[in-house]
Amino acid sequence: MTDNWVAGSGVGLTWTAAFGTEFTTTALANGNAILSSVSITNGTALDKYADLSIVLASITPVAPNFLGIYLYPLNQDGTHYGDGRFGSAAAGPPTAGYYVGAVGLVAAVGAQYGVLSTIVLPPGTFKFVIYNQAGVSTASSGNTAYYRTYNP
Repeated sequence: MTDNWVAGSGVGLTWTAAFGTEFTTTALANGNAILSSVSITNGTALDKYADLSIVLASITPVAPNFLGIYLYPLNQDGTHYGDGRFGSAAAGPPTAGYYVGAVGLVAAVGAQYGVLSTIVLPPGTFKFVIYNQAGVSTASSGNTAYYRTYNP
């Protein structure tokens, strides 16, 4: 028997925007976090895993050199995500219970690239949160974050 990954029933293996302009065209200060404006619905597809691919426009990170990634599920009230702290950029970090991993950054000037793989997805609707620990603000444009989904 062969055990293979298969494309998810949601967005599948097609890289899809995980954030809107709140991350892609706005500088995120070091030590701040931002909730995505993009709601990801996984109530019908029920995909089990996602990868998150991030590109930062040219910066020069300093210690601690990473972006923290958090997953905020939609609360039963149908309005608030996670602990409700982030609607716009705010001082972080988010609550540890929502942490799913980190994307390490290279301590050199230039564009920064990273992928966080095999993020376990909840059923229902959620949004990603990025917590900037690059040691500097992100660039004010040219940042991207995309996700894809899959199942065993």
